[in-house]
Amino acid sequence: MPLFKYMSVEAAALFARTQRVRFTQPFELNDPFEFRPMLDFEGTADDFRDIIDAKINERFGTVDGVLAMIEEQMSTDPTFPKFPIQIFRTVLEGNPAMRQQLMEEMKRHKAELIESIRIAGLLEGQWEKFRQAAGEAVGIFSLTEDPANTLMWSHYGSQHCGVAVEFDEAHPWFHQRVTTNDDLRHLVQVCYVENTPPRRWTQVNGVDMLYTKNAAWAYEREWRIIRPLKDGTQARPGIFCFDVPHDVVRSIIFGCRATPELERDIRALVAANPRLSHMRFKRAKLAGGKIEIVDCDARL
Repeated sequence: MPLFKYMSVEAAALFARTQRVRFTQPFELNDPFEFRPMLDFEGTADDFRDIIDAKINERFGTVDGVLAMIEEQMSTDPTFPKFPIQIFRTVLEGNPAMRQQLMEEMKRHKAELIESIRIAGLLEGQWEKFRQAAGEAVGIFSLTEDPANTLMWSHYGSQHCGVAVEFDEAHPWFHQRVTTNDDLRHLVQVCYVENTPPRRWTQVNGVDMLYTKNAAWAYEREWRIIRPLKDGTQARPGIFCFDVPHDVVRSIIFGCRATPELERDIRALVAANPRLSHMRFKRAKLAGGKIEIVDCDARL
């Protein structure tokens, strides 16, 4: 199944000249909910509270754990009070009542500590920082199954004056994952969902964050490939591009309003590059209230 990329007039000419495409940062796309799955931070806090409780129990659950924590704090924090820890340890070993009193105090302190952490707010703040960092580190190249969608031509093809480029989705350029669990560097079909109940942070995976959109966008029939921007070329500040192999491009489809000048310029650029001799030219045509894609010869 071939995939298509709608391009504006400016992007079309640049692509024909350079065979480069832009990978766009998520927060520059037109969906404000990119990289923003619905999360239940209160529920997530409940999950993490158990983990934090267990970790605190490791440190405060026994007298030896408490004393080891105090020793560590004394050695690393110059402002921490200095106790004669060995004497304290000896006294506790011979005084069960004092040991019990110490542990009761630690249990109370543990409960206060867990409550004071305000885990939900902390998690939400950390998640937002992670989401922002991820959004600045990767770029998205979006394609579609449908080269004849009126809205797509209007939104992404310069109001039908641009082009749609046909790509070979089976080409290795689209399949470069580093490991079997790699969420990046390979084509993934976008999943469209209705408004779903918020999920806990621990229930969210890479597909939820990177490849899921609201069902309102389903008409786009999107596939996307996401790459680290550090692997591309910064064409200018904030604009990152990747080279496309010549044999990954199958055809260029001119919009139904594409000017003869644009078509002539792109044909000339393609003709000047022998490695693009396999490319075909097509045209979007209005027919019976819809758009059809038809082949067109070399003459205007």
